[in-house]
Amino acid sequence: MPDVLQSPVYLSGGAQPTQIAVMWGSERFESSVTGKWQELPGAKITWKVGPGSSAPRCILVATFTAEVLVGRPVSGGDALGMLDITFGGENGHPQSDNHRYATAQSAEEWGSVTTLRAMNYLTGVDSMRDASPQVIFNLAQGSNFGFQNWLLKLEAYPQTASQSG
Repeated sequence: MPDVLQSPVYLSGGAQPTQIAVMWGSERFESSVTGKWQELPGAKITWKVGPGSSAPRCILVATFTAEVLVGRPVSGGDALGMLDITFGGENGHPQSDNHRYATAQSAEEWGSVTTLRAMNYLTGVDSMRDASPQVIFNLAQGSNFGFQNWLLKLEAYPQTASQSG
């Protein structure tokens, strides 16, 4: 089933400005584990939503960019590296079963790739909860999947009093 936002959400102005948090890493990290979702070490920003947090009700938008390497299988064929960003362990939006991030048709291919995910915490946040964006990856097929010079950015767009209803 498609994941579609039926109408736009507009957030701007008010007393609470947009909050931004950033993490990055330059060291090269590679994995040869196939068919398993894994956390990219260090690519997580600790964030809480709900009463008592800095952005109790908000829309979170996470951007991840990296130089990536994916190697095709020794036996031949194409390589596929998948990537997603979760929020407190929950899938962000848009949601699908297709999280293609990098592919290779030669022995190894480098690329610079960016993805964005969002999560709506404007409603249903009656207690403080974890909303930490975490980058996860899966070498669906291939010999290796690597990352270097990556950056994870979180933007929190707080709900203002005029938007709360």
